[in-house]
Parts: sequence; structure tokens; C-alpha cells
Amino acid sequence: MKYWLLPVSVCLVAACGGSGSDSEIPATPPDPTIPAGLTISGNTSAQVGDTVDFAVAAPRGRTITAINWQVTGVNQQPLGAHTQAIGFDVTASGNATIEVQATFDNGETLSDSLSLAISENSSPVATVRLGHEAAEGGRVSLRVDTAYAEGLEISDIDWQQVGGPNVSSFEYNDGDYSNSVFFQAPLVNADSIITMQATVRFSNGESAVDTAQVVVKDVAIDEGGFFVDNDSAIPETVTTHMQPYNPNSPYASALSNCVYNNVVEDSCQFSTLPLIGQVTENPTVQDVLDRTYVSHPWMGDAFKHFLETSATQDDMLKLLRATTAVVISYDIRPSFYWVATGAIYLDAGSLWRTPEERDTLNTRPDYRSGFGNDLNFSTSWRYVKNGEYYYPVITTGNASERLSRTDSELEASLGYLLYHELAHANDFFDHTEWGELAMSESPLSSYNDSNPLSTGLDNAMPLTSSELHALADVRYSGEQSSATQRSYTASQVANWFEEDGAVTFYAYSTEREDLATLFERFMMLYRLGASADVGVFSRENIDDGSFVITWGQRDRINDSNLTMRLEYVASRILPNLNVPAIQAQLPEPVELPAGVNWRELAGFNAQSGSDIQIPLQAPSSNAIGVMTMEDELRQVQGLRH
Repeated sequence: MKYWLLPVSVCLVAACGGSGSDSEIPATPPDPTIPAGLTISGNTSAQVGDTVDFAVAAPRGRTITAINWQVTGVNQQPLGAHTQAIGFDVTASGNATIEVQATFDNGETLSDSLSLAISENSSPVATVRLGHEAAEGGRVSLRVDTAYAEGLEISDIDWQQVGGPNVSSFEYNDGDYSNSVFFQAPLVNADSIITMQATVRFSNGESAVDTAQVVVKDVAIDEGGFFVDNDSAIPETVTTHMQPYNPNSPYASALSNCVYNNVVEDSCQFSTLPLIGQVTENPTVQDVLDRTYVSHPWMGDAFKHFLETSATQDDMLKLLRATTAVVISYDIRPSFYWVATGAIYLDAGSLWRTPEERDTLNTRPDYRSGFGNDLNFSTSWRYVKNGEYYYPVITTGNASERLSRTDSELEASLGYLLYHELAHANDFFDHTEWGELAMSESPLSSYNDSNPLSTGLDNAMPLTSSELHALADVRYSGEQSSATQRSYTASQVANWFEEDGAVTFYAYSTEREDLATLFERFMMLYRLGASADVGVFSRENIDDGSFVITWGQRDRINDSNLTMRLEYVASRILPNLNVPAIQAQLPEPVELPAGVNWRELAGFNAQSGSDIQIPLQAPSSNAIGVMTMEDELRQVQGLRH
């Protein structure tokens, strides 16, 4: 805290104390509109292998409205240079200079700089990733990795808050020790900096310590806002460093006001932010980018690259006509579509290409990840192609390995997600409606007057298993399971599922997900040649780590129980496709052999009923750079809305 010192009275005569002849210069209080100064908070020294971060906070009563960081002497500029905190790895010894310039809400601009000395090192180093900015009430995640620790096993990790306003509670990831910590930023009345410290202890008695700073930004919050969650003691908020990917977009102001902030509480009219399809029947990539709203510029770069290079481009441009905006942020988890804004909201975990981009993401677990753990079965899904995993990309599952993703891996990760979320958008606003929507209406008011495609599907060809519908309420909505439900075996669940018309267990959560999963599976197989597997497991085979399947099927989308339902959906979402002709050319569904490890079955093929080939050497679940089976199952269960 800064204190202003008022000047001491000054006597204008040789000796004070006379009467009438003394005169004082009156104290002049500081101008409250002028910030007291700007000071970078951060270390001035580091070792190779460290992650460093630097932060600035606005003084009480002032707001930083624009900021820019420049770092010289390092290989890469920090990816959060538009926020009040930056963080990056230091990979080579030398000297670096960190400079910041901030503009305040009164128009004044201040700057500061700091020198960083980087020395060589060969001892174990803890690296807490990544210092960043969060809104008060926002969710925060930090992860600690180690460098120069080959051959050393971690015996313990101790997390402590060592600075800033107190956090009420912390959560940790599973395991004997936690590489990650999660918490909600406290409410503040001025920008504040929280400092978290991780102490990593190794099996040989050595230890390494690192800290990370999180700027908690004092922000405007409307507790009735769309994106403010009041279910917890502290209202949960979203980030405030969103920006239009194209700052010159004609919709830049509408994006900022309508689609993702802590004060919007009304659905904006189409006259302010129309569906893309209301403006053009043939949108270009640039038309879409003009509707793209991101928390970090790299997210827009990755999305642009995907749209320009993916084999799905023609599909995506057509499907995006049913949206008002594409919102991509580090704190969106899981992805979803929301009819109140007409926008799709993408978890940026599907777009990262480099370890540095991945470091900027919030990794808090999906809130549904623990639902249904008391049931006696579990399910999973994945995409395979050419005898290998296609999604999830298991070779980049371990964040500490610092691996990058290829264009093909990005296409797999983002392609399935967009097909899914855009199916939701076209469910509510299909191609027959765009020209009929009045500009005085909003997405929410228009939806209230319409019948989604998924409702028509459910009326015409509903899913029939009452047991699976009720189990989905437990698994995806957090309903309490009954004793009867806890007694169901994996074989019973598999029998109900096999005889019904869903492509995945998630389809039973709502009729909206039924439609979206049908469309997603079909398009991934047709356009990208990626086959979907679905599997049912006994709980004991999950708990004992064997992960053998009770029942599984590949390319279920072409099963006779699903073909008419799929045609109903796909022909209405993309009427340019000859769906029956495409279905006739797609592979027939095949059953996966029971009693075999799920991971090993990724590469199996079946030319005839008895000709089943299983690779002799499947990727090890503990191999370097490969996500574990537990991580894989956790990732694919309940990733989407």
C-alpha cells in the first residue's frame, strides 16, 4: 500500500513562534485521479529451466484499460501480453529486460521496467506454470513440473499460499501428491496479487521450490448476469481480458457487450449481433473471424489456421451460419452452445498447438467428472483412424513432456468438437429459419417460439431405454443413484444400449445431446475417416487397472438401429448432403472383442467374424508422453455440452 506524505509546515521567518508574522504553505493533497505509480512485481534472477512471471496491479480506485508487455533477451514473447500478468519459461542463460506500459481509465499512461538475470543450472528445478490474470471470483489453476530431475522420483509436493488476499479453499488433482492446485479467486476491492508456492521433494532428499503470481482483478459484476454463477459462497465469474480477434470487426463492440462478460443479462437483438446466416448464405473465413472472441490472440490464430486448412472447411462454414459468435477462452470448461446468446463456447484445450499455448489454459476438472462413480459400470468413447488413436491424442496427454500438436492432431481435437457444438446451434436455428427471423428479435426470444430439430427427432424416433435415461441423469446431472441402479451390471447396461438407437451413452442425457452426438459421429466418419468406438466396462475392471471391456462396438453410427435416426438429423442440418448414399458407402459396425484391454483394441481389425487381429505391442499406459488409461477415460467422459 502506498501512503501520501503531506509537507511539513515551513516557517518564513528565522525563528518560528512569533505572532502574526508566521505564514504556512498549505498542504496540497494528491490528485486522486492520478495513479501513484506502476511497479512490476517479479523476480530479478532465475535459472535455466525456471518459469518466471511478472505482474502489475492498478492502485485502489483506478482501472487499467490497456496494457502491453515487451520482453527482450528471450526466444518468445509471452502469450498474455494483453493482461496484467505474464509468465514464460527461461531456456537459456543471459539477461532479459521486461517492460510494461499501462493506460488507466483516466487516460494516463505509466510504464516500468525490470532486468532479469538468468544463470545456468543442473539441479532439480520446480516450475510452477503459469502466472496469469484472473477476475475476482474467477477459477484459477496452477501446475508444477520439474526440470533436470531425470531419474528422480517425486515423493511429495507441498502447496502453500505465501502472499495476497486469503483464498478460502483449495482443491487438488488425484494421486499420492498433486501436481495441480485449483481455487477460486477471492473478491477484492482493488487489484491484488496472490502468490502460490510449490515445494517438490524428491526420493533422494533433494527439493525444489517455485512460486507463481496470480493477479486478481477488481471487476464489475452483475450477480444477475448470464455468466455469473451464484451457487457458491463467492459468485463465480469469467475472465475480463476477452477481445475481438479482429479488432476492426464491425461486430467488435457487439461481441464485447453481448457474448461473454460478467454484466450481460439480456439476449442481444439480432439487429446488434445477427446470426451469420442472416447476413450471408456463403460466409468466408474472414466473416467467421469477425465473429470470433478470444481470451488470448493465439486462440484466434489456431482457429483461423484450422478453418483455412482443414478438410472440414466447407462443412464448418455452412454450420457456422447458425451462430452469432465463436467464443474461445482459457476458462471455458467444458465447451457448450448457449441459445441465450446464439454463440458457441469452446474450451481452448481443443486448440493449443505448443506447450506454451497449453500453459495458458485453466485445467480445472469438468464439474461432472465425479458423477456416477458409485455405479457398477463405466463407459468410454474414442476415435480411431488407420489402426491408431485419432482422438483423444494420447501421445500429448502428459503436459509435463512439453510436446506440440500437429495439424492433424489439431484437426482431430477441434473437428469433433465443432461438429458437436455446431449441431446444437443448427438444432435451434436450422437453415429454414434464418431468413424468417426478425431483426428486433433475439436468439432467446426466437428459440422460445421455435421447435428444435431434436424435439422432432425425439417425437418421431425416441430413445426407448428408461433405464439408460435414468442412469444418464446420475452420470451427467449429478442425480443420486438408487440401490437398484448401483446393482446394474455392465452386461445389463450393454444389452440395453446395443438394442436402442443411441450412438453413445451421453445421448441419454438430453434429446439435444442425442442429436449432436449422432451428427458428430457421422461427420467424423464421412469427412475425416475417423471411426468411433464405444465401450462399456465393469467397475472392477476400472478399479483394478485392467480396463478390459465388457462390450464395445466400432462405427455404431451405421448400425441398423441408428440409420433412420441419423438420416433425420444429418439431412436437416446439412441438406446439401445425400445422406442415404453416404451411409451406403460407410463401413458396417463391428463388435469389439470382450475381455481385451481397451487401449489394445485401438488397432484391431476384423475382415471376417473370426479374423480378429490385435497388435502384440500396444502403447504402454505409463510410456513417456502418453496419458494414462485413467486420464483417457476421464477426458472422454462428459467433455461436452
